[in-house]
Amino acid sequence: MPRNHGSIGETKFKILAIIYINTINGNNSYGYSIWTILKTRFHCYLDDDNLRNVYRHLKDLRGAGLIEKTIKQSSNHAPRRQLYSLTNNEKQLKHRFNKYLQILEMAY
Repeated sequence: MPRNHGSIGETKFKILAIIYINTINGNNSYGYSIWTILKTRFHCYLDDDNLRNVYRHLKDLRGAGLIEKTIKQSSNHAPRRQLYSLTNNEKQLKHRFNKYLQILEMAY
């Protein structure tokens, strides 16, 4: 049975965990880097075409007020990056993505 639009499923919790651990380790979270971690650590969204799905999840998480987006101009005339960070609302859900944090912490 499909989920309701905007619901928080396993992939969204993985994304929240990725953004959380990136913040702790001083790394930026942007769509491509999140997708790469989903592929390498969680073995999901393995095809290049799936990158758009990651951006859809990010949009849903923003709509739910769990993450926010800032635009940062990169150096050396590189394109601007859309960086994602957690809002204070994510703290109420941390226990739900804690198991994914444990997987990510093993990588650092």
